[in-house]
Amino acid sequence: GERCAVPALKVEKVVDTTAAGDSFSAAYLACRLKGGSPQEAALAGHRLASRVIQVPGALIPR
Repeated sequence: GERCAVPALKVEKVVDTTAAGDSFSAAYLACRLKGGSPQEAALAGHRLASRVIQVPGALIPR
């Protein structure tokens, strides 16, 4: 029953928002499955989504 807010990260330039939500969810779930708190997981989700939206398409180049 606890509620918290984890602000999104600011990025230089948003190029394409394709897969931002999926990326957030994937990082969130991966962190939770590794034992992370909801706050840590939300931050992990924000980190990955912020990287994805700065490149065209749904994949981050290697």
